[in-house]
Amino acid sequence: MGIKRIDKKSYVYLFLKYFVAFWHNYVFYKRIVIQNREKVPENAHLIFTGNHQNALMDALVFLFGTKKHLVFMARSDIFKNPIIAAFLYFLRMLPIFRIKDGFNAVKKNNKIFLKTIDVIKKNIGIVIMVEGNHSDKRRLRTLKKGFARIAFQTEEATDFKLDMKIVPIGIDYSNYDNFRTELLINFGDPISVSDYYEIYKDKPAIAINQIKETLAKSMKPLMVNIESEKYYDLYNELREIYKSEMAFNMGFPSTNQPYKLQTDQELIKQLECFEEEHPEEMDAFQELVVRYRNTIKKHNLNYIIVRKKNSSYFQLFIESLLFILASPVFLLGWILNYIPFGLSIYIGLKMKDPQFKSSVKFAITLFLYPLFHVLETAIVWFIFKNILFASVFFIAMPILGILARAYWVSFCQFLKAWRWTFLRKNKNDVYQSIKNDQKAILEKAKSIVKA
Repeated sequence: MGIKRIDKKSYVYLFLKYFVAFWHNYVFYKRIVIQNREKVPENAHLIFTGNHQNALMDALVFLFGTKKHLVFMARSDIFKNPIIAAFLYFLRMLPIFRIKDGFNAVKKNNKIFLKTIDVIKKNIGIVIMVEGNHSDKRRLRTLKKGFARIAFQTEEATDFKLDMKIVPIGIDYSNYDNFRTELLINFGDPISVSDYYEIYKDKPAIAINQIKETLAKSMKPLMVNIESEKYYDLYNELREIYKSEMAFNMGFPSTNQPYKLQTDQELIKQLECFEEEHPEEMDAFQELVVRYRNTIKKHNLNYIIVRKKNSSYFQLFIESLLFILASPVFLLGWILNYIPFGLSIYIGLKMKDPQFKSSVKFAITLFLYPLFHVLETAIVWFIFKNILFASVFFIAMPILGILARAYWVSFCQFLKAWRWTFLRKNKNDVYQSIKNDQKAILEKAKSIVKA
C-alpha cells in the first residue's frame, strides 16, 4: 500500500488492528482507564494531539483509545527504506519532512499536505505527537507548530469551511516498560480552529502561537506535569513514596487510576507552592528522597516492601512452602511461554533508548506468541495424536503463562521480603538508615501537603 491508498479500506489492516487491539488492551496492559472520551465530537474533522513519553506505544493509545479511523504523522527519516516506507504507509502513517532533512526534502511536504487534506475531508482523524519526540520525563515539553500549520493550511485550502477541532489527550503510564501495568487515557475539551480564523488571515504567525499556547494549557491538566527541572527527582519519587497517604487524604478508595493521576496532580501542586515559599528547604529534601531511593535500589528492595507490616520468619517459612508447592505449575508455564516473553525482555534490555523497551516487548510478543502457541500445540498433537488433548493444551498454555507470571512477580516480592526481614532482625545499619529516612520523608511530606 502506497501513500495514495492510505485512506482506503483494507480488510487485512482491519484484521490486524483488531488482533493488535486485543493484545494491547487485554494482554500487555493489566488495566486501561479511558476518561472523558464522550468529549470527542462525532462526524467532525479532528486532529488528535497528546504528550509523547513512550515511543511507539503512544501511537497505540490513539489507535485503540479513540473510536475514529486514524492516520498518523511521523518524522520522515523512518521512511528512507522503501520496504519500510511501504509498511508504514500500510500502518496509516504519513511522513513529515523537516528543515533538518534538507531543503529539497521539505518541498515534499506539499504532496503530503494535499494527501492530508483528502484524509481530513473524509472525516479520518489525524494524529500528531505535538512535542516532536519522546522523553522519559513526566512533563509537557515545548510544543511544535506542525499541528497548527496543518490545521490552518487545511482550513485555508477549503475556504475555512471544515470547522476543524484539535483534541488534546493526556497519557499516563504507571510503568513505561513493564508488562501488565496500568494505562490512563484522558481526553480534554476540543479546541475549535475557527476561533482563530480572523487572526490567522491577518497574522498567521500570531494565530499559530496562540493556538499552540491554548493546546499546551489544555493538555497540562490531563497528565502528570512536573515542571520543576532542578527538583524533578523529588517530585517524581514522592509521587510513589507518598501515594497511599495522598489517596487517603483525598478520600480515594485506592491508588489505582484514575485516582493516581488526581493524587499526583495535587501533590505536585502542593510541592510547587512549597518550592515557591520555602526554596531554601528544597535541596535538603531532594537529597533525602534521592538517598532513600538509591539505598532501596542498591539493596534490591522497593517502596512497597519497606512500608509493609513486618513479616516474621515463621510467616516467610509458610510462604516458602506455598511457593515450593506451586513451583511445578510455574515451571510448566515458564517453559511453555519463555521463548516469546523471555526474548522480548532480553532484546528490550539491549535497547539504547529505554523508552523503546515496551515497544520492543509489545511487538515481539505480539508476533512470536501466537506463532509459538500454534507450533507447540501442533507438536503436542503430533506426539499424542489426540485432538482433545491438543485442544486442552491450546487452552491451558496461555492460562499457565498467566499463572507463571503471577508466581514470578509474587516470588520476587517474596525474596525482597526475606531480604528486608533479614536486615531488620539483624539490626543492620541499612535497615535503620532506610527507616530513619522514611520517617523523615513522611513527616516532611505531611507538613507540606494540605489536602
